[in-house]
Amino acid sequence: MKNVTGTAFIVAEFRAEENEEAIPLYTDYVVKIWLNEETKKVASHIAQSSPAAKEMVKLRTKYFDDVLSNQILGGCKQVVILGSGLDTRAARINGEKVTYFEIDDRATLQLKEETLKANKVTANVRYLPGDYVKDGLIPLLKQSEFDFARPTYFLWEGNTTLLGKKDVILVLEQIRDNVHNFRLSFDYMSDKVILRTTGYQDINDYIDKYESMYAPWITGFEKIATLAEELNLKVIENFSTADLHAQYRPGSSLESNLFKFYFVCTLENSVGCVSPDI
Repeated sequence: MKNVTGTAFIVAEFRAEENEEAIPLYTDYVVKIWLNEETKKVASHIAQSSPAAKEMVKLRTKYFDDVLSNQILGGCKQVVILGSGLDTRAARINGEKVTYFEIDDRATLQLKEETLKANKVTANVRYLPGDYVKDGLIPLLKQSEFDFARPTYFLWEGNTTLLGKKDVILVLEQIRDNVHNFRLSFDYMSDKVILRTTGYQDINDYIDKYESMYAPWITGFEKIATLAEELNLKVIENFSTADLHAQYRPGSSLESNLFKFYFVCTLENSVGCVSPDI
């Protein structure tokens, strides 16, 4: 565990907490195999410093789970997770002949593979150790039995804000130019958050706390439709986490103005993996 980034365990703790709700947004009982008193203590400290982070992780987990489930129900048999961390979807959201491809650093993937096996958790997943920016996404996929002609769903969670904008665009271009039929979901910040021009001091304070503990947020997008149009992609869905909160937690008040500027979206190059109801 010492060689795996601490943020992976914190996000895992945030996800796991939803299991204790009377009516949880989702259930993730697999994630507990990586958690202990130490990870709970660290996550609790982070949540106290940045309370909105925990709820935003839960909201995006629910959204991505739903989109993925609908893609699989629609017949999608290939799923690629970029920067997968301690993601558990390959074990808990699957279907007949669905193959997952997970890309992350070698230490993280080794921990996942060994721990899942030790706990007798089955998952039809192929682990691709590497850096999808430096090594290139397509070369990494070519090392496996990935079928570039097959409808594919890409999930890119918790990554884009920490990457350079040119790198984000490069990844999107690589998928567009090499995969014949796909849908792609990812989360992103408004560039107003990055530029500190939202007009909300609580957001600026949140960013300062986050960056002092982790890494700077360097990339945001104001209009995802503009980015999609430039890349010749189509926006299927685009929601702020404030929208998701209103849908998933009706009657509950927002913890932070940041929810208005943190988004999830789904894009496609053509008809995606089918499913008109995502």
